[in-house]
Amino acid sequence: MTILETIKKEHDLLNGRLSLLQREIATWSGHSEPDYDLLHALIEFFSVFPDEIHHKKEDHIYTALIKANVLETEYLKRLKSEHEEMGSLKETFSKNLKNLAAHHVSPKWSLIVDVTTYIDVQELHMADEESQFLPLAKKELSNTQLLGVAEKIQNELITDSAKQIFETLNRIDKTIDELLRKKK
Repeated sequence: MTILETIKKEHDLLNGRLSLLQREIATWSGHSEPDYDLLHALIEFFSVFPDEIHHKKEDHIYTALIKANVLETEYLKRLKSEHEEMGSLKETFSKNLKNLAAHHVSPKWSLIVDVTTYIDVQELHMADEESQFLPLAKKELSNTQLLGVAEKIQNELITDSAKQIFETLNRIDKTIDELLRKKK
């Protein structure tokens, strides 16, 4: 599987988790209680996977495009800044959910808006990457360059720090799967 196919597969994973998050928020919007354990596990997933794994891979592709003399266009700059924006949005709703759990104070509608905004930004960002960024990388980067990107990523993923991130992600995924099985 090429690095570009890996990015697409990760987008599918992210979209699946976003659908679960959206379902829990819709439950809450409909005046029913969400599954707080699942909500916390999903927020934990979004605190780890996009920033610590997925976006770093995309950043390597951005760098390869720049090195291949595909100018650092406003488009590439915008994609990078959207990664930062999504991280900031995730931090906001994560903090608000923790405050809600700790103090039993309900900034419910604010939190629903924050999460919905995050979902919308993530979905639009990934759709944009799939329609423009990934085709641009496929067109402009040779197989050798893409293999070089994959090798750099692989070298980063074998560090002790990366192993801890993957262990955390594995634990989160198991928790989400277990909670979903209980719901059936």
